[in-house]
Amino acid sequence: MLAVFDLDGTLLDSDSTALWLWERVRRSLPRAIATLCVVPLAVPMVLIPLTRRAGASILLWIATVGLDEPGLRASCADFADRFQAGALPLRWRELGLAALDAHLDAGDRVVIVTAAPAVLAQALVTPLGRPIVVLGTSLKRGAGGWIADVHCRNQHKCQALAEAGHGARWAYAYTDSLDDLPLLRGADRPVIVKGGLAAQRRLSRAGLPHGLAPIW
Repeated sequence: MLAVFDLDGTLLDSDSTALWLWERVRRSLPRAIATLCVVPLAVPMVLIPLTRRAGASILLWIATVGLDEPGLRASCADFADRFQAGALPLRWRELGLAALDAHLDAGDRVVIVTAAPAVLAQALVTPLGRPIVVLGTSLKRGAGGWIADVHCRNQHKCQALAEAGHGARWAYAYTDSLDDLPLLRGADRPVIVKGGLAAQRRLSRAGLPHGLAPIW
């Protein structure tokens, strides 16, 4: 069986991409000034599904301009090392990892599919030492920096799973976000993490099974 997990807010207790970008921006005065200038435009764009990729790309470009591919990978690896050392305000959710390990112990295949850049997600997940496939947002070079190519969110998560050979249905899906409704619809046993009653009602209206109680 296949168990699919979201990353940020599900297995991690915060937004890894936002923290990685902030860590890069705060170390550079020019990046910090540029970010402050575009925040009034970029942040509202990130909050709207139709402009989310563009808004995220603006912030991503400012944080990464000047990095080649080895530099990008090195930045993600350094961030992952600091995360592992407990030097960042980012932690694994113990119950999330316990659920993931339970699937691995049962012989299930596990895939993490996330809107975070794939290069960043892979750097964070690899030290766990588990046989986990990681799918995420692809990046491409643009004007000397990096921007989002295929933003792995909403329906694109399902497309990423299909393109990676995992089909259109999976046994389990775990997420904290209602933006992942397509992912939940593709699961025999969908689980919304810390969703609350409002999320339960929306899932019910979407025709998903009842009993999607918050689990961590």
